[in-house]
Amino acid sequence: MLRFAPRYGIVSPCLVRPSRNPRRRAIERPANDNAPLDASDLFDAEGVLAAALRLFAAHGICAAERACEAAQIAEATGDAEGVVWWLEICRTLDRRMAREASRRLAQGG
Repeated sequence: MLRFAPRYGIVSPCLVRPSRNPRRRAIERPANDNAPLDASDLFDAEGVLAAALRLFAAHGICAAERACEAAQIAEATGDAEGVVWWLEICRTLDRRMAREASRRLAQGG
């Protein structure tokens, strides 16, 4: 049996999310144009679920932790959309961990 195991702390290229353009997505919204965007507007639920399942397949029970680590890496690099993406994946896998991670990231630590 062959098992894929990426190096610790590295997000595998097979798990990288597809590129999304939030501006294009906002233009497609037919409802109130003045409403603030939230994570559900930026990412479709099926895409988040598929990414969460791929992450779970690669990392097993530690998948939510890996998503939190990826959110921290995205914050360190200044990728705000990446932070939201990885927190959504973490929320799909473990809501409590995602809530704690978003609280930590909001405090700056």
